[in-house]
Amino acid sequence: MPIGYLDVPTGADLNTKEELVKAIYEAIREAYPFPDDTRIFLREWPLDSVSQNGLLGSEPARPAFVAHVPEGVDADTKRTMLQKLNTAVAKAYGLPWFITFLHEHSLDLVAVDGVVLAEDQQRVEAQHQAYS
Repeated sequence: MPIGYLDVPTGADLNTKEELVKAIYEAIREAYPFPDDTRIFLREWPLDSVSQNGLLGSEPARPAFVAHVPEGVDADTKRTMLQKLNTAVAKAYGLPWFITFLHEHSLDLVAVDGVVLAEDQQRVEAQHQAYS
């Protein structure tokens, strides 16, 4: 269920992006092993579409990652995942000020194919076992 949006400057080649999404996936997968449905969207921003501190086009976009994840993962696991995410983005872009936001969602706030996940008892039990 984890879904991530990585906002970055333009310019990385395809090989770099492939390595990056693989590293992000592996970091997220270690923290959130169930279900195996992790989606990562790369959003590239040209210099003239980025304002930082009120200045348009003053510098390349500072990478930012927003991830929607299930509740239930302990702080140490999240800390490890965040360090791995930071390492992967730094390797790919070498830019300062990488920021990550984790939006945790309970299963009663997420639906797949129109079905609220909290209403699927098998799904609830499987997630509890995976994150315990």
